[in-house]
Amino acid sequence: MKRVALVLVSAAVMGLFAGLAMGAEETKPAALHGTVVKVEGTNVVVKTAKAEATVTTDEKTVVTIDGQKATVSELKAGMRVTVIPAEGTATKIRAMSAPKAEPKTKK
Repeated sequence: MKRVALVLVSAAVMGLFAGLAMGAEETKPAALHGTVVKVEGTNVVVKTAKAEATVTTDEKTVVTIDGQKATVSELKAGMRVTVIPAEGTATKIRAMSAPKAEPKTKK
């Protein structure tokens, strides 16, 4: 009888930990990191380390550029972006202005 109880308790504990682990994965949205290639209406084409991805946005997507509230249309090619989540419609796009080119100096 004690063995049966021990097995049942062990199974319950393992199920609890498995459920917590799966729940943790679902609550943390993965992010997409890359550089803006172009903006096409409400879509943003982003070049990542592996490929280009088209990011869909909607009226609920929150966009910031250098920490300031912005719109999708204000995103420009060359800006580095973080898109949350990595798949589906973006809920957040954080962008940093493209680095300015250094002026060439004559030697």
